[in-house]
Amino acid sequence: MVGEDAFLLNTQTNKYFSLEKVGTRLWELLSQGRSLREAYQRLLKEYEVSPAELESDLLELVNHMMENGLVEIVSA
Repeated sequence: MVGEDAFLLNTQTNKYFSLEKVGTRLWELLSQGRSLREAYQRLLKEYEVSPAELESDLLELVNHMMENGLVEIVSA
């Protein structure tokens, strides 16, 4: 982490990805074992953002992370 930003490395492709403040916080929550829904609820409380905008942004970010091999969806 650098300040409030995080940098991720996909060790299979050696590509770096950067996350800004909210993305970094999402990564922290997911790394703690929280579900995407739990992370969404927590972020709604922590940031001044509309529910629809946060949902859209998180889904876009998570899809980008999945496409680049940084996260995977697992059933609970």
